[in-house]
Amino acid sequence: MSTGIIVLIVVAALIVALALWAVGVYNGLVRRRNASTEALRGIDVALETRYDQVSQQAQVVEGAVGKEVETVLGATALRTGRSIREMSVKEKSELHAALDDAQRRIVEAPGALASFEAYPQMRSLANVEVLQRTVNETEERLQAARRAYNAAATDYNTARQSFPTVLIAGVLGFGHHDLFELTNAVKREQADLGGFLGGGTPADGTSAAGSRA
Repeated sequence: MSTGIIVLIVVAALIVALALWAVGVYNGLVRRRNASTEALRGIDVALETRYDQVSQQAQVVEGAVGKEVETVLGATALRTGRSIREMSVKEKSELHAALDDAQRRIVEAPGALASFEAYPQMRSLANVEVLQRTVNETEERLQAARRAYNAAATDYNTARQSFPTVLIAGVLGFGHHDLFELTNAVKREQADLGGFLGGGTPADGTSAAGSRA
């Protein structure tokens, strides 16, 4: 067998090996990217639920606070008319912070308790407790979705940035996935309707029982 043929066989074998490696890398990145994208959908669902909750509560508390809530949410990517699912990860994180801020304004609003109790679905403390539990459950689902997404995105980013995959990841169209980061405000604040419950204290310093007397 001539040297030329041997060289051709070696070159062909290398090309086949590289092609098989590239296919393996591509399929692996696709699986990780899909897992990251699917995990992000969990954040979308939780944010949509949280947005609906805050919007409903804002309708109960009228006046200046309702305008404040509109302003807070209007400063997010919602102003563009895009849905939550169409937002970037950073925009979703900013919306999460805005929803927490809006809910805090609703809860701490002067006369908020009276507004809630005047609302047909909020006339009993039991219903306020249900609201608190629902808010907490939604936030827990959001945090669980955030952890799942960040784990999947980190796995994808690590695979994408690993050598020698990094040499072809960009060429194959695999971009970086941003993590869903909490702002300092979100880390500090938690939605708490305790002021509406029997032993709680609203923002104006009066007890819930006293405000109803």
